[in-house]
Amino acid sequence: MADCHHRLNSSLSDANFKLSCENVLSKLIPPDKSLIDSILAHNNRDEAEFVLPDGQKYVWYFAIASMMNPISLYLRDLIPVMSYPATCFNHKLVFRGIAGMADIEACTGAEFDGVVHLLSEEQMIRLDEVEGLYHREKIVCVDYQGQSQVAYAYQMNFKNQDVGIPPERYLDIMIKGCEYYKVRQHYIDQLKNNQPVIPRRP
Repeated sequence: MADCHHRLNSSLSDANFKLSCENVLSKLIPPDKSLIDSILAHNNRDEAEFVLPDGQKYVWYFAIASMMNPISLYLRDLIPVMSYPATCFNHKLVFRGIAGMADIEACTGAEFDGVVHLLSEEQMIRLDEVEGLYHREKIVCVDYQGQSQVAYAYQMNFKNQDVGIPPERYLDIMIKGCEYYKVRQHYIDQLKNNQPVIPRRP
């Protein structure tokens, strides 16, 4: 039976996460700022997708769970052009089913944070396959400088799933991603202090 009083101690995995990030980052060549600027020159903040003159398409994706974590992205061969923290308004984060998987739910006045990634169309199609139990929904997210961007977030296909409790490891992956991409501390503290988890097995 789930322990509704158990909370995550994310500091236990800090050292391993740091080593994993160092290993991953050593293998990646970040895109040049001039390349990023040339891509963003064609962006429309009111659309989740845009196309460059050469036909290459890019997609804005608002990650809410494990895809906020750079290790999870790397293991799925997803390398964003850029990433930044943002807030999604009039929606809330919920965990559903016995597996406690993250989902979004429309809720007037609510808000929660995540990480916005700019992906190529090919990578987004690959992510669609990974997120087979979900479908894309357009949301509006706002970065910490007040700039808005329409992006896709994934919403669970089965709307009749009961609210559940996430596994401790799953929430830890989320929080490590939030910390890495500098999501505001207030939101991280909410996840750490208010969200019950199913404890890791001994």
